[in-house]
Amino acid sequence: MRRIGSLLVALLLVTATLTATAAGAAFGGLSQQSVDPDVVVMTADVQADGDAQWTVAYRIRLETDNDTQAFEELQADIRANETAYTDRFGDRMAGTARAAENATGREMAIENVSVTATQESFGQTYGVVTYRFQWTNFAATDDGRLTAGDALSGLFLDSETSLTLSWPAGYGAQSVTPQPDDRSNTSATWRGQQQFGTDEPRVVLAQEGGGSGDGGLDTTLVGGALVVVLGLVGAAYWARRSGLLAGDGGDGREGDEPAQQSTAASEGGASQSVTDDASGAAGNAASAGAAGNGASEPPADLLSNEEQVLKLLNENGGRIKQQEVASRLDWTDAKTSQVIGGLREDDELETFRIGRENVVTLPDTDVTETNGGDENDE
Repeated sequence: MRRIGSLLVALLLVTATLTATAAGAAFGGLSQQSVDPDVVVMTADVQADGDAQWTVAYRIRLETDNDTQAFEELQADIRANETAYTDRFGDRMAGTARAAENATGREMAIENVSVTATQESFGQTYGVVTYRFQWTNFAATDDGRLTAGDALSGLFLDSETSLTLSWPAGYGAQSVTPQPDDRSNTSATWRGQQQFGTDEPRVVLAQEGGGSGDGGLDTTLVGGALVVVLGLVGAAYWARRSGLLAGDGGDGREGDEPAQQSTAASEGGASQSVTDDASGAAGNAASAGAAGNGASEPPADLLSNEEQVLKLLNENGGRIKQQEVASRLDWTDAKTSQVIGGLREDDELETFRIGRENVVTLPDTDVTETNGGDENDE
C-alpha cells in the first residue's frame, strides 16, 4: 500500500532533475517523481497572447484511514508552509522555462505560482495536490495564429499521466500532432504511455474566419451546404407534387419529357444522396439488430474503445477483470490501462484490486457479490 507520507518528499523533489537543455526533457521532470501518484493531470490553457495558464494535479487514492490521515497531515503542512512549496516549485519551473526559452528563442517566465491540497471524488476519494501557474510566451504568436507545444518538445508521458492543451473559443485548430486520444473544438488530450517526437506535441491555431483547419468544419460552409441540400430536396418535392417529374402520373406534356427527366436527375440526385445515406445507416442498424436478436445495438467495429469496455461490463453484470478486458478485446495491457484510466477519470467506471488482479466495475456495483467467477480465481 502506498503511504501518502512519502508524497511530501516527492512534492519537494518535483522537477528536481530539470537540468537537461532540451525543453521537453526538462519539463519531463514534472511528471517523473520518486513516488508515482495514481494519476497526474497536466493542463495548459493557451491564451490569445501566447501565455498559458497551467494546472498540474497529482491524484492519490485514499484507500485506508491511514492514507486519509497522512494526506490530512500533508494538507495542514501545505497550508502552514505554502510559500515554501510554491517557491521551490516555481524555482524548478523557472529552470524548465529557461530550457524551453533556449530551445524556442522566445523569452519566457513562470509567474503566479499557487498550490492547494484537497480531497475530491472521482468515483472514489482522492487526495489531490494541485499547482497552478502562468507560463508567459508558452505559445508562438503570428498575426492571429498561435503555435503551441514547442516548449514541450520530446516530452514523455508515463502510463498514469495525461496532457491537455486547450485554446480560446475564437480559434480553430489547423493541425494537431500527434493524433490526440481525445479531441474537442477547443482542446486536445494525450494520455500516456507516450513519447512525443522532436517537434511534438504541436498545435497550430488560427482565428476563426481565416480558413478552416482539421479542428472541425467551417460553420459557414456547413450552413451553406445545408441550405443548398434543403433547397434541392424542397424543389424536388414541389416538382413531384406539381406533377413535373416523369413517372409521377402527373399531367405534364409528353413533349417535355426529356427536360423533365433532366430536372429529375439533377434535383433527384441531391435528394437521393441524402436518402441513400439515411437508408444505408438504417440498413446497418437493421443488420446489427438482426444479429442481436432484435436489439438495436451497433456492430462492435463501430463502437469506440470506451464503448467496447462499457459494453463488456454491461454484459458481465457490471464487473470484470481488467486482464479479461484485454483478452476479450485483443488489446495490449498498455492500451487497456489507458482506456480504463480515461473512463475512471470521467467517473464512468471504478477499479479495485482482488489479490493481484485489477477488477473493473460500473459505478454503484455491489463489489461484495460474486460475478462470473472472479472470486473463484483467487
